[in-house]
Amino acid sequence: MSVCRPARCLFAKTSAAALPKPSSQCRAFTTTPSRPARRRPHYPSVKAADMAYLKEQAATKYPDYAPADEALLSQKYTPSQLAAIQAAEATIDPRDLTLQGKKRNDPWKLPYEDDLSHVDGVIDHAEKLHGPPGRSKRASAREASEAEREAALALIVNEQLAKMYPDGFPANPTPEEEYRKEEAIHTAIQQAYLDPRTSFWSDDAAAWNSLADPRHSAIMQELPRIDSKVVQATATFEGQEVVDERQQRLLHQLGWPQDTNLRQRGFLHKAIVQHFVSNYTRLGKIASFYVLTIAGNQNGLLGVGEGKAVDSEEAMAASISNAYKNMKPIPRYENRTIFGDIEKKLGAVRVQLQARPPGFGVRTNHLIFEIARLAGIKDLAARVPRSRNKMNVVKATWEALTAQKLPEDIARARGKKLVDVRKVYYGGSIG
Repeated sequence: MSVCRPARCLFAKTSAAALPKPSSQCRAFTTTPSRPARRRPHYPSVKAADMAYLKEQAATKYPDYAPADEALLSQKYTPSQLAAIQAAEATIDPRDLTLQGKKRNDPWKLPYEDDLSHVDGVIDHAEKLHGPPGRSKRASAREASEAEREAALALIVNEQLAKMYPDGFPANPTPEEEYRKEEAIHTAIQQAYLDPRTSFWSDDAAAWNSLADPRHSAIMQELPRIDSKVVQATATFEGQEVVDERQQRLLHQLGWPQDTNLRQRGFLHKAIVQHFVSNYTRLGKIASFYVLTIAGNQNGLLGVGEGKAVDSEEAMAASISNAYKNMKPIPRYENRTIFGDIEKKLGAVRVQLQARPPGFGVRTNHLIFEIARLAGIKDLAARVPRSRNKMNVVKATWEALTAQKLPEDIARARGKKLVDVRKVYYGGSIG
C-alpha cells in the first residue's frame, strides 16, 4: 500500500483552493438557465429627495381637512357619514393618488367630484313608482285619485295648447281657424290621457314632473323629420291588406276557400328544429337555414315539412307550407291514443310508441310531445333508446303514426269478422 497517495491528495486540495476561479461559468447538464449572480429589481430605485418632493406634492394636491371644512361637512352629513368619509380617505394614500391617479378631461368623463345629492339620469337607477309591499317606498308617487286625475288632465291640456298656440287663440277666428282650434284641443286631450302624470300623483312637484315623457308631446319639436322612401312607401300601402301568395297557393292545393283562416279552423304549426347549414363547394361556402315544422289540427291530422333557404324567414315559410301540404290522417283509438304498440327505425334512430289507458297523459320525448299535441293524442308513452337525432326522431314518429295497422284491416286480411264487445254489452254508449 502506497503512502504517497494521501500526500498527493492533500497537495491537490491545497493547490485547488489557491487557484483563482474562472470568470466564465461551467456549462450545466440541464436545460434550466442559470440565474445571474446579482438580481436587479424591475423598478427604479427612489431617492430620498424624490420621496420628499412626492410627499410635498401630495400634501399640496390633497390637503387634510381644515376645521372650517369639517364644520361645513358636518352641516351636510351626519356624524356617522362623516366618520365613514374620513375613514375611507385615510385608507387611500395621497402619494398613490399623485403617482398613479389621473383625472379625465374628455367630454364623456363621469362626475367624480359629486356629493350624490342629485339623481343622474345616465349612471343612476331610475326610481320605482311602487316598492315591495310592507316596505318603505323609494319614490313618493302613488296612484292618482279622480280629482287629482281631473286636475292633471286640465293642467296638461293647457300645457299642450300653450305649445301649439304660444300667442293665445285668435280673437276673431275664421271657420278654418276654428276647425284647427277644435282639432288642436282634441289632440291635446288625447295626448294628456297618454301622459303618465294623469295616472300617478306626487306631492313633490319635481317628482311629479319627472314622470312626464317628452315623447308624449303633441307637436314633438325635438324629433327629426323622417324623409325616407321606405317609410313613405310603407305609409302609402298601410291601408292595403298584404296578400301572402304562398298561403294562397296552399289553400288552392288543399281545395279550401281563399278567405280561410287556418288558426280559426284549429290548425296550428310549430318549428321544432332550426339550425344553420353550410354547403362546401368549389365556389366556397354556401350558407343556408334549415327549418323543420310540424302542423296539425289537434284532431287527427298531422304533417311534417322541411324548408331550406338563404333567409331564415323564407326557410320558415317554406317549411310551414310543406307541413300543411304533407298532412295525413292519424288513426286514433277512442280519439285519445294509438292502436297498440309501434316501433319504427329510421337511420340510427329507433322510436317505440305504446298505447296507454285514459288519464295517463303524454309522457314522451319533448319532440314527440309536440307531435302528439298537434295530432290530438292525449295518452301516449314513448322511448327513444338509441340515437336522438331531432330530425330523424320527428320523421320516424310521423311515419310510425301514419303507418299504424288498424284492427279492421288485420281482421279483413285474415278473413275474420271484428266485433267490438263493448258495443254489445253497453248498447253502443262508449266514448
